[in-house]
Amino acid sequence: MPVDVPESPVLPGGIPEPYLLTTAVVDGTGAGGATPHRHPEDMLVWPHRGAVSVRVQEETLWQLRPGDGLWVPRLTPHLVSADPTAVFCCTYFAGQGFDPGWPGTRPVAVNTALREMLLHLADTPMPMMQRLRAQRVITDLLSGAPARPSSVPLPQDPRISELAAAIIDDPSDDSSIEDLAWRHAVSVRTISRAFAQELGMSFSQWRTVVRMSAASALLTDGHPVSAVAHRVGYATTSAFSAAFRRAVGVTPSEFLSRGGELPHAS
Repeated sequence: MPVDVPESPVLPGGIPEPYLLTTAVVDGTGAGGATPHRHPEDMLVWPHRGAVSVRVQEETLWQLRPGDGLWVPRLTPHLVSADPTAVFCCTYFAGQGFDPGWPGTRPVAVNTALREMLLHLADTPMPMMQRLRAQRVITDLLSGAPARPSSVPLPQDPRISELAAAIIDDPSDDSSIEDLAWRHAVSVRTISRAFAQELGMSFSQWRTVVRMSAASALLTDGHPVSAVAHRVGYATTSAFSAAFRRAVGVTPSEFLSRGGELPHAS
């Protein structure tokens, strides 16, 4: 069930009947502010150019690349952020227009045909019945195979939440766990136990997930491999490439040659 929290106001909605959906095109400078918010409609977030991050209910951080989408059910607290050069879209669905039966947040494939139709509808005036027919085709296309955007689990333990937020904000920080413990006034033992018990992984493993997720987004945005390596905390490109291959299954160059597709993506 959606979590009703004071920090997540419900923004105004409104899709005029009998329409089924509407799409807002946003550049990175117009991303969703500094605090979570909610919408009265179901929403599909999808990048048109560059990468987009979506934090959902303060529990999971999703990294989306072109071809990925994220279904966010109505009234779900979320926060969207993107590089200023990115362009992303938010497609809102009327309650009576499309009910896929998905119980919660879900990654969804947004293929070329779907992207082009949504953008065409957003930009092109047309008669009502023609628009409704196109919108019904879109809802059919949307029920296709899910994509696999990168997600980062976010710890909820208040003792380590500030530390985790600092790593996400600056994945290049290569401080040791001892230095981080001192900086955030928490013991190494507490950090280690909290990550293991809540997320089922060590702090080091979690930091690698954060770095690889950030690296995928930066590579998709067109940053050189050498620059990405330094921005996610690796001293050399070779060390970064080796770590990326261990985590993702391909080298950064192979990842780019695939158009940002992961080996297990369909």
